[in-house]
Amino acid sequence: MGKQVYRNKGSKDNIIVSIAGVHGVGKTTVFNLFKKDKKVKDNKKFKFFPERYVKKPPFPFGSSNKQIGFRSELHFLQQLIRRNQNIVNFDNQYNGRIIILDRTPLCVLIYSKSLNLKEKDYNLILDTCKSIEWKEDYIFYLNAKPNTIMKRIIERGSLEKIRKEWNEDDKDYLLKILSYYKQFLSNKEGVFTINTEDLTPEEVVIEMRELITQLSGYSFDKFEKPFSTQMNLLKFIK
Repeated sequence: MGKQVYRNKGSKDNIIVSIAGVHGVGKTTVFNLFKKDKKVKDNKKFKFFPERYVKKPPFPFGSSNKQIGFRSELHFLQQLIRRNQNIVNFDNQYNGRIIILDRTPLCVLIYSKSLNLKEKDYNLILDTCKSIEWKEDYIFYLNAKPNTIMKRIIERGSLEKIRKEWNEDDKDYLLKILSYYKQFLSNKEGVFTINTEDLTPEEVVIEMRELITQLSGYSFDKFEKPFSTQMNLLKFIK
């Protein structure tokens, strides 16, 4: 059997999609659910990159202390730069793939603005962001009403105690972040907003699959999980 050739609408270029949204909207839940989707899980057409590689950050996110806030966003930026280099390496080696990212690099600027960092600290983060050639073609922005997001934050808060240190249940902080998302994404090309208000995470994944089909020409109905070698042997023996 010859080597599988992957393309997106006749092009060898990879398509890179970031799943974006404020904390609590369900972004990472949807990312992980999509990654485990039966039409994607063992499909070499897709590659997933997480938002960060250090599970427990050295500084709490969302701190009202500007120095701690600066350090946490700088740490997060370092994680995204590391991820971007991994994407570059993958992009150079493979083609015709669909690459899914948890978070857009823009989130660092959005959260840094929301934390009211000192101007010199924010400018350092901004200049660093501008110096990177970020790999990103499209953004799927997940949104919902503030009260709905707050409800989701409260529901998940009991699961992760560390998040209580991140001020995620501060509604004013949430509203500020939402306003900056709107500001930063309003004039950016390649942004697709998905209103998750009345959708389950599974339904959001379906919405994303439909968008991916429109952008890449890829049909999810074509992919069927191949039998394992062991299963084929058992079938042969019978």
